[in-house]
Amino acid sequence: MTHRSPYHRPLQRLLTVRPPAARCRRMLSALVIALTPLQVLAPAAPAAALAPTLRPGSAPFLGAPRVGAVFATVNGRPNGHFCTASVVDSPGHDLLVTAAHCVVAPGSGRARDGLVFVPGYHAGQEPYGRWRVRAVVVDIRWAQHGDPDYDVAFLKTVPVTGARRVQDAVGAEAIAFNAPHRVGAVAVGYPSGTEIPVRCRSSLHEFGGGQSEFDCPGLPNGTSGGPLLAGGDPAGAGRGTVVGVIGGYQQGGLSPDVSYTPYFGSGIAQVYRKALAVR
Repeated sequence: MTHRSPYHRPLQRLLTVRPPAARCRRMLSALVIALTPLQVLAPAAPAAALAPTLRPGSAPFLGAPRVGAVFATVNGRPNGHFCTASVVDSPGHDLLVTAAHCVVAPGSGRARDGLVFVPGYHAGQEPYGRWRVRAVVVDIRWAQHGDPDYDVAFLKTVPVTGARRVQDAVGAEAIAFNAPHRVGAVAVGYPSGTEIPVRCRSSLHEFGGGQSEFDCPGLPNGTSGGPLLAGGDPAGAGRGTVVGVIGGYQQGGLSPDVSYTPYFGSGIAQVYRKALAVR
C-alpha cells in the first residue's frame, strides 16, 4: 500500500481524458504528437524570503496560493481531499500539474471524474474559490501500463465559483524541464488526515534514469502530486519553479520520509505541450 494516493522511454503517444458530466467514465483516446524537447519554459520570479531556511522535516504553514488540495465531490460539493496540485504557467491560464496516479488509476485508461481544485486551502477555508477539472492529460505509458516514469498529469480547469481563470486568480508557478537532477527544492502538500498544508525543504538527486529522490520526513498520504519547487523562497510561499511532483516510483514512496518524482525531461515536456493544445 502506498502512503500517498488512493491508487499505485522514448517520446511517442499521449492521452487526453475529459471527465464527463455524468458519473460514467470514458476510455482514453490515443493522440500522436511530436514535439521539440524543452528547457526552462518560464524562469521563476525572484521572491523575498518569507521565513528562515527550514530544518529537515515537514512543518505546517498557512499555504501557498498557487498550490491547493484536490477534492472528490458529492453532488458537486467537495467531499474530502486526497491529493495535491499546483497551478503552472500556461497561455490559457487554466493549467494544473499533479501526479497521474491521483487522477488515472495506473493501467486503467480511465480518469476520475468530479474533481475540484481548491488553491490555498487551509483549515476549511477556500480563500480563492474552486475550479473544476474538465480534462486530464497523461502519457499513454501511464494510462495503459502504469509506467512510473510518466506518473505526471496536467489538468485543465474551469471556475466553479466566480468567473476568473485559476492563473488570473492566484498566479502560477514556473515549470522547468531537463533541469539538473541535483537541486534544492521545497515540497508543498496536503496530508489527507489534516486540513492544513505542510512544506518540507531538502534536495533532489537522481534515482535511476527516469526518477529523482527527495529525502524529507513528514510527507504522508495526500501529498501525492504536490510540487517540488526550486528557486523560490525557503518557506514555499513565494513563486518558484516546478521541477517535479511527488509520485513516480512506488507512487511517490512507501515511507513518508522518502519521496520520489518522475524526472521532468523531454517526455514530461511532451505531455505538458499536449495539455497546452487542449481546448
